[in-house]
Amino acid sequence: MTAGRYAWMASALCTQTDPDLFTDLKPGGSSHTARRICAHCPVQAACTAHAAMLETHDGARVRGIWGGATSRQRHRAA
Repeated sequence: MTAGRYAWMASALCTQTDPDLFTDLKPGGSSHTARRICAHCPVQAACTAHAAMLETHDGARVRGIWGGATSRQRHRAA
């Protein structure tokens, strides 16, 4: 990993909260808190782009909340 390439992560609000908020949800769970945090995050666009890059590179779905969207929401938007 190149430090400069991922420098945006230091400003991500999710790094200052419980990481379990951003994991895939169990049925009946809610992503409201995670999405509210993402809505105010200064690096939301970089996070969304990073998730897309990971999926393109690895060919696998990135799980959890990234850039304020669930995996399903990101794939619907693509």
